[in-house]
Amino acid sequence: CKYYQVCLAKNKPVCEYVFYKRNLNRGTVGEFRIGYAPKSGKILVNFLKKKGFTEKEMAEAGLLNQYGGDLFRGRMMVPFIDTTGQVIGFTARIVGQGEPKYLNTPQTLLYDKGRHIFALSQAKQAIRQAGFIVMVEGNLDVVSSHQVGIKNVVATAGTAMTEQHIRAVKRLTGDVRLAYDGDKAGVAATERAIT
Repeated sequence: CKYYQVCLAKNKPVCEYVFYKRNLNRGTVGEFRIGYAPKSGKILVNFLKKKGFTEKEMAEAGLLNQYGGDLFRGRMMVPFIDTTGQVIGFTARIVGQGEPKYLNTPQTLLYDKGRHIFALSQAKQAIRQAGFIVMVEGNLDVVSSHQVGIKNVVATAGTAMTEQHIRAVKRLTGDVRLAYDGDKAGVAATERAIT
């Protein structure tokens, strides 16, 4: 995560994308520990090897692609942070053109998309104060909401809400408000979450 943050700070075109095109401010970028994964094929792998990590450890952390290179390339990196404040994975948005638009850490020992709620660690206090939680679809929707002061907003990975998500939220509040997108997928996800 720190490596990606340094890469963002050193890349002026990507800083312009993050601060001007995505309209994020420095406080938000710092709070969410947003960074950048360079386009090079093995730059993270080589950096982590110098720090003493093995390729097996990198693979188990969900950082390698099927060829042993960096999984994340040319992407704005937003870490998944657990309730204790530790980074457990990433969601990564392509900077510029390319597919897929978003790429997430695969299932690992630490990251389980069926359990993880994006930004719950940052939103806990606001949820308790407001008495309710707002669930949205996109992680960057959460980031934007927090930036404008609406901090009781979180997201599930994709749109599928699981029983584990509900259990985690129930510890903070019983009032869950859904604000998924109005498209077909968002409406379907809302209906599934309600039932």
